[in-house]
Amino acid sequence: MEVSEESVLFDKTYKCPCCSSNFKAKAIKVGRNTLVRLDSDLRPIYKYTDATKYDAIVCSKCGYAGLIKNFDSIGDRYIKDIREKITAKFKGIDETKKTYSYEDAIERTQLALLSTVIKCGRNSEKAYICLKLAWLTRGMKETLDKEAPDYAAKYEKLEKEEMNYLKNAYDGFSDAYMNEKFPICGMDENTLCIIMADTGRKFGKKHDSLRYLETVIMSKNATDRMKDMARKIREICKEQDN
Repeated sequence: MEVSEESVLFDKTYKCPCCSSNFKAKAIKVGRNTLVRLDSDLRPIYKYTDATKYDAIVCSKCGYAGLIKNFDSIGDRYIKDIREKITAKFKGIDETKKTYSYEDAIERTQLALLSTVIKCGRNSEKAYICLKLAWLTRGMKETLDKEAPDYAAKYEKLEKEEMNYLKNAYDGFSDAYMNEKFPICGMDENTLCIIMADTGRKFGKKHDSLRYLETVIMSKNATDRMKDMARKIREICKEQDN
């Protein structure tokens, strides 16, 4: 029997740390969405739905948003700023949709980024959300109708948006790598090095990419799978010179 995207989702109730309202958002049922593979920058590809679409939570009452892992993390001193800079302009968000489109997910994740900026989140937190936005944009790009007359124009637009998000993610992670302690956004050094190496090579940061890859390959804590990924990215870096 074919498994639909809707069938692996459920409505989860959250309490907003800003306005104390209870609201619902779609969440993925545990164990129902099978991981198929990882992109070279560790973007997860699942069998039934793109899980990244459901990573951002938005309060439907006040507009405060965040990724699941740090949604509740906001200091009292920033709540007033959220109300003035987000809630005052917030027009609501549809809680009744059975699934989220990529457009829905990008809107939600952009609100998470805005909230994180307003509450003075760490550079790593902002970078991580930018990485999620890059992944969502890539997913949207992959679902475009190749037969549509405007396919090329839409693809080019999304490609530019993805690269912009990746650049912001790379810059933020670079700062975090130098100034924050691990784990960073729940990632150990090897995981972050893989992401930064693959992202950096797309912007001509070959020297830095190779340095990050060497860190993984020489690490005593990296798994064989992680080291294999590092070697594959290293080969891609070499091919880019040819």
